[in-house]
Amino acid sequence: MRNLLIVFLACCALGFSVVTGAAELSAQDKKLLEEIGVPPYPDAQYVNGSLAGMTGVRFATSDGVEKVRNWYQEKFPKWAVDAKYGTWILYNGKPDGGPAEYMSKTQVMVIENKNLQQWFGLPASMTTEIVIMLPMIQ
Repeated sequence: MRNLLIVFLACCALGFSVVTGAAELSAQDKKLLEEIGVPPYPDAQYVNGSLAGMTGVRFATSDGVEKVRNWYQEKFPKWAVDAKYGTWILYNGKPDGGPAEYMSKTQVMVIENKNLQQWFGLPASMTTEIVIMLPMIQ
């Protein structure tokens, strides 16, 4: 129970709401993804988040992590990859810039997350998490 409370509070702090089952990306967020030119991975399920007033949206898929990463790298061959800090982030910026570089750029993070089923009520096969982030604009 304590762990569930911690996860819930972390999701609230990050601006993500906990949902169960299928959710739908808002029309405003769909339009914004089209405008910035970063498509959701084909057949990925929207999980949570918003680009309207927030900075990111989360999707999940049953396809393997490497397949999803390769798909995004083919879409954005000039984008840099940072995999130094225990994650994998493809971003529209200079290579080897570290967090200071990619935190201010549009980015796609693709990781394995075996907690998606528990956290969001997704099928057990959905363990690839895709987060599309936009830089915070003041």
